[in-house]
Amino acid sequence: MCTLMTNVYWVLGKKSHASSDDFVAAVTDYNKKIDPVNSKWNPTQAVAFGSITVVFEALWKDEDAKVNLEIGEPNQVLTMGSVLFTLNNATVDFFKDADHCFFEGLVPCPD
Repeated sequence: MCTLMTNVYWVLGKKSHASSDDFVAAVTDYNKKIDPVNSKWNPTQAVAFGSITVVFEALWKDEDAKVNLEIGEPNQVLTMGSVLFTLNNATVDFFKDADHCFFEGLVPCPD
C-alpha cells in the first residue's frame, strides 16, 4: 500500500497555530520525544503533487459526522509540513471534544 505520510506523530484538536514555522518546530520536538528512532517527520519532504482530500470520520460524535478537507493547489507540491499545518488548523474544533486524536500518517483511500 502506498502511503503519503507514515510514522509522523502529532495530536490534533489541541490548538491552532498562527505560524507555519512555529508549528513545524512544535511537531519536530514532539516527534523527537515520541519516537526519535523511527519518526519519518520531514517537513520539507514532498508528499503529493496537486491537491489531496483528507477524510475524517468522527464516530464519537455521530455516525455521519465527517470532515472532507481539501489541501493544496493544482500543479503545486505539497510538503509534509504544509499538509499537517493545514490539517491541524482546519480540524481544531472538530477534534476538540475527542479523547484521542493522535495523528500517525496518511494513506490513500481507494476511489
